[in-house]
Amino acid sequence: MRPTIYTFNLNENRLTKLRFICFKLGLLVKSIPPERFDHHIASLIGQCEPETEPSANSFDDEMLLFHNLSDHQLNTFLATCKQQRFAPVALKAIVTPDNVAWTAVELHAELWQERQAVMQGTTTHEE
Repeated sequence: MRPTIYTFNLNENRLTKLRFICFKLGLLVKSIPPERFDHHIASLIGQCEPETEPSANSFDDEMLLFHNLSDHQLNTFLATCKQQRFAPVALKAIVTPDNVAWTAVELHAELWQERQAVMQGTTTHEE
């Protein structure tokens, strides 16, 4: 499967700029509409049948989800975004065996908690 970046809540200008960056790098960009935010990551990335129920939950933050990118592709993407002065997206994740069963709303909540913990110098999970 082609390396893909799934976007959540990017406005049209930012999405266009991101598509341009990704086109140059051979990466596919798919924008996920809010009505699919309650769908499981596996469904969003095509690993299982698409879910048909519209989402009852949503979020407003921008979020990126990376799927099938090598370390080199991810690092090149991040460096190119910085070089092109593409304002950073605070919430970013790579599809993993753990988070593939989550919904985008659940992933967003986890990333938001982790970001808050980092900013406060604490941890999000009991050890």
